[in-house]
Amino acid sequence: MSINAYSSYASYLSNLGGIQRTQSNLNTLLEQLNTEKKSTDLTFYGADSTRLLDLRADISKRQGYMQTIDGAQTDVKAYDAAFTSLEDLASKLMDAFTAPESDPPTLQQHQVTLKGDIGDAGDVYKVTVDGVVFSYVTTGLEGNLDEIAGNLTAQINAHQPPLQATAASTGGVITITGNQPGPLFDVSASMTDVNGGKTNSISAVLTQQGKVSPIVAQVNNALSQVMALLNERVNDRYLFGGLNINNLIPVVDLSRLPDPTGSKNAISDATTQQLAPGTIVQETRITADYLGTNQTETITVNGTPLTFTGPLTQQQLASQLATAITGNPAITGVTVQDVDGQGLTIKSTTPGTGFSVSITGTDPTPSTSKTVQANVPLGANQVDKISLSGPVGVIGETYSVTIMDPPNNTAPVTISYRTTGNEKDLNEIAAKLVDQINTHQPPFSVSVTNTGSGTLQLSSATAFTSHAGIGESAKVATTQRTVVPVAQQEEVSFPGPFGEAGDQYSISFTAPVGGPFTVTTSTFDTEGSVAQQMADQINAAGLGVTAVIRNGHLSVTSDTPGVPFTMTSALTIDAGPTTTAAPVQTQTIANIAPGPLSQVDEVALSGPVGRKGDVYELTVNGRTIRYTTDGTEQDMDAIAIHLTALANSQTPPFPASAVAGPTGSGKLILTGTTPGVELKTEVKVANPMPVSNPASPDYSTYQEPTDSSLAWQRGTLTIADNTNLKYTFSANDPAMQRLVMALRYAQSAVADPANYQSKMDVARQLAQDSLTGIRALHSDNTVNDTVMSAATLAHKTSINVFSNSTEKIEGIDQNEVAAKIQAAQLQLQTSFAAFASTARLSLVNFIA
Repeated sequence: MSINAYSSYASYLSNLGGIQRTQSNLNTLLEQLNTEKKSTDLTFYGADSTRLLDLRADISKRQGYMQTIDGAQTDVKAYDAAFTSLEDLASKLMDAFTAPESDPPTLQQHQVTLKGDIGDAGDVYKVTVDGVVFSYVTTGLEGNLDEIAGNLTAQINAHQPPLQATAASTGGVITITGNQPGPLFDVSASMTDVNGGKTNSISAVLTQQGKVSPIVAQVNNALSQVMALLNERVNDRYLFGGLNINNLIPVVDLSRLPDPTGSKNAISDATTQQLAPGTIVQETRITADYLGTNQTETITVNGTPLTFTGPLTQQQLASQLATAITGNPAITGVTVQDVDGQGLTIKSTTPGTGFSVSITGTDPTPSTSKTVQANVPLGANQVDKISLSGPVGVIGETYSVTIMDPPNNTAPVTISYRTTGNEKDLNEIAAKLVDQINTHQPPFSVSVTNTGSGTLQLSSATAFTSHAGIGESAKVATTQRTVVPVAQQEEVSFPGPFGEAGDQYSISFTAPVGGPFTVTTSTFDTEGSVAQQMADQINAAGLGVTAVIRNGHLSVTSDTPGVPFTMTSALTIDAGPTTTAAPVQTQTIANIAPGPLSQVDEVALSGPVGRKGDVYELTVNGRTIRYTTDGTEQDMDAIAIHLTALANSQTPPFPASAVAGPTGSGKLILTGTTPGVELKTEVKVANPMPVSNPASPDYSTYQEPTDSSLAWQRGTLTIADNTNLKYTFSANDPAMQRLVMALRYAQSAVADPANYQSKMDVARQLAQDSLTGIRALHSDNTVNDTVMSAATLAHKTSINVFSNSTEKIEGIDQNEVAAKIQAAQLQLQTSFAAFASTARLSLVNFIA
């Protein structure tokens, strides 16, 4: 055998390669043992590599779904607890709203009763209400005790600051009623008779205890609980905040929202200076009072005193006053209209020129004057004043001012401010409105200033239109009264004496023509029997009048108010021997013809526009029309035009015709179709309940359109392929809106005994509807929980199956691999040993 370098190196390389292969095999086996996989190299698996990738991807995806579900389960459990609490709360409210039906809140009420005889001068009557003493000293001219009671009543109601009660009187009895439920005040009464006079008395009795509703605390607590539940936060997210990511709580303080049945705040607008030549004239309504015997009353108009002495009925006093004002000489600068059975209206003849009215006299309950339209002086600028009143601290009250000032703004522009509840006074709210008006683009030509005390002043050298409102509001004002016809009434007394036969009484009618109707007396007749015989004959004739016996006398009344009749009565035969007195005929009520003008009512709409579903309801003499906004209305004029069209298209015809008011006024003008027929006009605005996406409930913090839309959104969770769940809930949900509104109606009801039942009916229905809705939401959440649990189980099962499949492809037998590792290690040791011996081989060693 030859020995050379080449053959030795070849052997070396051969041995080295064997060792490397064994080492590589050992490394592969160790990796398999550590990873429990045949290989981490997909190419190792050949045709199974694609299958293995699919299985791994499916396992990873399902593990991701399980992580997502696990993260959402916290919210689901929190929703379950919240809905359980809300259901319990709504259910208890249903019980509470039903139970108090027989136990509503009541207003404290006292009756003060006056008894005795009138005619003394110097009697002192005193009534004390809540520590304030009201007194009346008699003059001896009082016609009855009701006049004394009426005077005390007027004093109580006129007290400043207002008392916690109001008073009303009838028949010598004063009824004093609290303004709020519960015990609020004390009432006592006393009197002192003048020495030597008649004996009189006055007494005060508590006739009804003031009582607070037993559910007041429950309603207030429920408002706090609902607010807390809807503002619950889990994992740095508000449960009911929708998809908003800001840090604002979803719901404001529910106890500080406006009363849904009518705001406690008010805003008024008036022109206080008009441009020449002017169109506004002063107007004052005089309501006449019955003037008793020997009582006097002086009504001074523009410095001219007009004195009247009783007895005079309301109608007679009004008629005499009208004659005195328009007589010869007439009082300059004024005119009279609407003279009816209760009073008359005095109007200035010149815009910007006012007049004065004062009333004095001995009547304990004098006639009254009321300013219908104040005098508005002329000036170089038109000046409008907008005044705010009411409490502050309310959240979500919307004050709005609408201005149209061509040519700058040829269409009405509405500026609104929604209160936060943090305003310290009305002046701050006024300042917010002023700032918005002054920064509006295009700018207004009107100069706007905050004059303090919650008052804005608008001024311009050119004519403009402005009006204001709270929320979407509407009001009615009668700008032209109609004279309602009054039926003529004549009274005939037969003084007698009676007891003689043969006296003959006669009554004749010339318009309409009837009679003569005669009664010849017998010895048994009395005034009453004569009057009854006359009445029977007159009624049988069918003249359009009705005769009755009233207070022992014959009373004849026209069947048709406004249609007069002419009647004369006489003693045509006096049979003697005693002289019989002629009948005495007195006109107790004068005929008043209808009209001639129809009543005109002005309906003024105000507030922001653009909301869908607001219902404007106009009722005239029991006939109702409704217009529901679609959100496209540009201003209140548009709504007024729609109502005008509806009124004029009614079949049968509406009691009044309608025309839209001047552009920018937000008004419609109603004119009665028949002169003499009084219009009873009512208008109200109902906001949609519940509002729908994307509109924002008034209790929501998210009032901006973008935030509001996000607040409605429910979060979507993907829990499996093609399986999505909406698993979050919004405080805006209709069920929540109904629950909150039920509590707000109940809150209003417990403070309003007069309307308690009607408001509680609404609250009860809303609570029932909300309970149904909350149960549906709770059920939805329970379904989500069940579906999530089922999905988790399905994912776990699939992962197990897929893991088994991957195990079959890439899994190893650990015992087998261990044995191979041991064999490889032994082989490697043997190879190392042989290699080492070869490496030490020499010629000496080889020969040896």
